[in-house]
Amino acid sequence: MLWDTNSIIFFLQDLLPSSSKAFLLKELNKRKPQISIITEIELLSWPKISNAEIGSISEFLSNFESIGLTEEIKIVTIQLRKSKGLKIPDAVIAATALTQAVPLLTNNLKDFEKVDFLKILDPMNLV
Repeated sequence: MLWDTNSIIFFLQDLLPSSSKAFLLKELNKRKPQISIITEIELLSWPKISNAEIGSISEFLSNFESIGLTEEIKIVTIQLRKSKGLKIPDAVIAATALTQAVPLLTNNLKDFEKVDFLKILDPMNLV
């Protein structure tokens, strides 16, 4: 499972329904989830982020496998950008999920529902 930026924010800020949080905690204990390098950049580059927040986020992210840009992700990103009109960060995240053959955990349904063959899990609606 590839976690989108908003899913991590909702998890860390305790904004998820209790059933979703319980499901994700089980998933975290079963296998190492993944994030795109874009998610890591987005989370750690907020202009007003404190050193304490950077430490907390970095510690949480140590539970994830960070997937960098590969040639395959680059090619799929370009295709998605051209065919679906996604913003580059969203196209990279979608391409990462597609190339890794894992579902994308995101609350950004509006943008990602356009992507064919991308399985989406909404963190606000997990059971």
